Amino acid sequence: MGAELQLAITADLHWGHGGRGEEATRLLASFLHTQTPDVLILAGDIGTDYFFGECLQLFTDLPCRKALVPGNHDLWVRPEDRRDSLYVYEEDLAEMCRRYGFHYLDQGPLLLPEAGLGVVGSINWYDYSWSREKLQRDFPGEETRLLSKQFTRGRHNDVNFVRWPLDDERFTARVVDTFAQQLRQVLTQVERVIVVTHHPPMRCISFPEKQPPLTLDDLLWEAFGGNRAMEDLLACHAERIAFAFCGHTHRARQGNWHGIRGYNVGGDYHFKRLLWLNWPSGIVLEHQLGDADPSRARSAAD
Repeated sequence: MGAELQLAITADLHWGHGGRGEEATRLLASFLHTQTPDVLILAGDIGTDYFFGECLQLFTDLPCRKALVPGNHDLWVRPEDRRDSLYVYEEDLAEMCRRYGFHYLDQGPLLLPEAGLGVVGSINWYDYSWSREKLQRDFPGEETRLLSKQFTRGRHNDVNFVRWPLDDERFTARVVDTFAQQLRQVLTQVERVIVVTHHPPMRCISFPEKQPPLTLDDLLWEAFGGNRAMEDLLACHAERIAFAFCGHTHRARQGNWHGIRGYNVGGDYHFKRLLWLNWPSGIVLEHQLGDADPSRARSAAD
């Protein structure tokens, strides 16, 4: 059966936004220093630009293995920045992970051979495949919003701050292909796998499903949520994938995809959540740090 491990997974720390969010992240770090897991995993949106490294510093002295995937906010660059988002993704974030003792899952899996387990991760991305057909059917002529990322109210800030020589569809294909190679590699070395992504790897743990008729903005959020290729890949290997964890939507959710137990961490700017997985029992505990304010509405500018 292998050794017992405690894995702590969190996401959407958004270090650098100030206020209650930083207080909650400090509470989370303090909690982990008093109750330290065997493995800590951050599922993206850690901090934009130099805030990424500042956030990792909070955890560098934890006596455990540490790993992460980045989120879309971690790829943001300023218009005057000479670097582009692809360079940040491939070079800058990898270097900061090395500096602060984190395993960069987008460039290789984390093997836990004593437990017969591997952690395979990716930022994941969106190629509009979750709702393109419905958008074309129900809102003809509005498909141009996929490129402009323009909602009826507000705009998805990726269009302003993600700058690279790619487009969403090509980057999605690229990261899913890399993830597939890493997954196949890991499955030759360990029996079971845990998947960690930033953008949801399956719709059942993405934004909460709404009853039809769906609005234009509902379909746009679906389009920018994830992709079918990742779902299909997980389904092909579902017998050996025990869990999938993600962040991004700021909505805590649980779901099941072909037997894979999925969890969306669900933290937000002003409060943080930590999922605590006992392996191999599969028991998942949830901890909330900071006060959730249900009156705060999600901004379309995320």
